Amino acid sequence: MRPDGSPAGPDEHLSPRTGADVPRGRAWLALLLLAVGYAALRLAMNREFEGAPWDLLLDFRAAKPFGLRVLVPLLAWPFHSLLRMPAAWVFALFEALATIGLSLAITAALRPFVPARWASALGPLFILLLPVPFLLQHRWPVFYPYDTPAMALIAAGVALILADRWRSAAALCFFATLNRESAALIPAAALALHWPVQKDMSKKPSKIRLLLLRTLALIAAVALARLLVGTILSANPGAPLQFFVDTTPRLLANLAWLEHPANWLLLPAYLGFVPLAWALLTPAMPARLRRLGWIALVYIGALLWVANIDEPRVYGEAMVLLYLPAAVGLHRWLQPPAPPV
Repeated sequence: MRPDGSPAGPDEHLSPRTGADVPRGRAWLALLLLAVGYAALRLAMNREFEGAPWDLLLDFRAAKPFGLRVLVPLLAWPFHSLLRMPAAWVFALFEALATIGLSLAITAALRPFVPARWASALGPLFILLLPVPFLLQHRWPVFYPYDTPAMALIAAGVALILADRWRSAAALCFFATLNRESAALIPAAALALHWPVQKDMSKKPSKIRLLLLRTLALIAAVALARLLVGTILSANPGAPLQFFVDTTPRLLANLAWLEHPANWLLLPAYLGFVPLAWALLTPAMPARLRRLGWIALVYIGALLWVANIDEPRVYGEAMVLLYLPAAVGLHRWLQPPAPPV
């Protein structure tokens, strides 16, 4: 039977119903269960880093650069110190909240390019890609409380920039820098998304000047947060950036790892296999979003100097930047072709 009470056609019972909205309560419950389940897996399948124990992070006494990433410890401190919650439980709570925030931020960043229903589906879909780099057993099964928040803040920064909410983006840059220095990707993304400006030559110089001023404001927010934390926690041991592995320059150690051809095959997996979507869907991606790929590539190049590139979790922010164009390209590719004229 049809909704109006008339009998269904002979083939209608074979076709699934389409277009029905998922009840909002069920959608939020599904997202909550996804986030809690992912957080539980993160804590169960990873361990704390012996060079930056969780208790030292929560006491703001961890060695640099880990000890300079204070956003989650600041938020978690009341739960741990006042309510006496174990560090693992506190970090699991904020990992779940960050996972929800990451899904919602990606959804918001995609909304200018795809229908709302698509954006609502593609946001949680990103979470389903994270087990490949973050949960599979590898050389560095380590949990840091700032990894998932860093991805969420980068996605939120892109969403705010796309919405021209520059003051909110500057505030977010400040807090994102308290979480991790990769917040510098947000000003870079601002230039990538808004350059070149519109072709109206009479207004082009003023638009370029405005864009540069706004970008400088974002950079200033990053620098201010970094200076503030570095000054307050200057007594913590270690260096703000780690350019050496023992006495070996980290760049040389990473290049030695890349000398093995088999290791190159691991890099797409470390990025959740999102680069494969770029290989297939680049023509379907919006030009302004494609420029985020260059930002991700530069970021990966910077990781050669300061990170272990055989540690999959370091690619999280680059994965976000690559996923946004890929998701829009997937949506466009799946649309039915236009009928012939």
